[in-house]
Amino acid sequence: MITGNVSAENNKKFPKNIIFFIGDGMGLSQITAARIVNGYLNLEKLPVTGLQTTWSNNDLLTDSAASGTALATGYKTNNGVIAQTPEGQPLKTLFEYAKEHNKATGLVVSSSVTHATPAVFVSHTDSRKNQLDIARQIAEGDIDVILGGGLGYFISHSQPGSFRDDERDLLAQLKQKMPVVLTAQQFQKTANVKRLAGLFARKNLPKASDNRQPSLTQMTAKALQILAQNPEGFVLMVEGSQIDWGGHQNNQSYMLSELIDFDSAVGVALEFIRNHSQTLMLVTADHETGGYALNNGSLKNKTITEGKFTTTHHTAVMVPVFAAGAGSQAFSGMMDDTDIGRKLIEYVRQ
Repeated sequence: MITGNVSAENNKKFPKNIIFFIGDGMGLSQITAARIVNGYLNLEKLPVTGLQTTWSNNDLLTDSAASGTALATGYKTNNGVIAQTPEGQPLKTLFEYAKEHNKATGLVVSSSVTHATPAVFVSHTDSRKNQLDIARQIAEGDIDVILGGGLGYFISHSQPGSFRDDERDLLAQLKQKMPVVLTAQQFQKTANVKRLAGLFARKNLPKASDNRQPSLTQMTAKALQILAQNPEGFVLMVEGSQIDWGGHQNNQSYMLSELIDFDSAVGVALEFIRNHSQTLMLVTADHETGGYALNNGSLKNKTITEGKFTTTHHTAVMVPVFAAGAGSQAFSGMMDDTDIGRKLIEYVRQ
């Protein structure tokens, strides 16, 4: 157990800052396997733990849009819907509440920034497939840091690599608001900025095992450095997007390498909250993917010799919740994904 500013002693205070990690598709079996393979996890250093139910408004098996909406707004919706009610009314998000209280906001993901989980914090639409419109809403919005993939959704149709069906240049629109970087080299050289957009791939970032650059850890560290400049505080969401994709593919090595990479980013946040006691750090998943079961392995050799999947889709099993810092005790025990969303919104409105 780590000590100091991340201990349970501070968990009754209202947080000024919130760092919200979402491991897409990350279940208890995946975490157990990653701990065996890696030898330890930063996750085990968070002193408050709980369990979360994930079903959507219209299905026992949620998708990332519906579960993400619950986490971002505190309300259930139907699968595929982004931050709207099943009837089509927009639901105010954690980021929108944060902006009302002059807090900075940021997204860090290893997918496209227009993918379902990041989209629920910064857009409203009736389908997660509307990524062109999600990109428009991001460009027109007020986010301070956005790092991930998805360049093809922001550049006009006539430009090479564009996914757009119009000539809107959303990249130019972003550049009017903040510095924009498109390569790891540009990212590394960026300093002394108060806002930043980084779109490092046409669609999704490379796998962690393919030496993703910049890494999720580097992007998280940069986001924290920028957002911490706001005297009113911030809300940052970091998604380990591709844990889910390893589960969908029933690819154990892909899934575990992404989870270990995600856990490395968790370590950066742990260092941050040691020196910023008014910060809540929350780590959870939107759902479990793959029905993964850990049947055999070796602690001594750090290997999984028998890991099995029961499906290529999501499951309805509860997922873990880990928390540390200010206000963290509220996340112990059993809860629903809507409980998490509502509590985070309550905190930013203090």
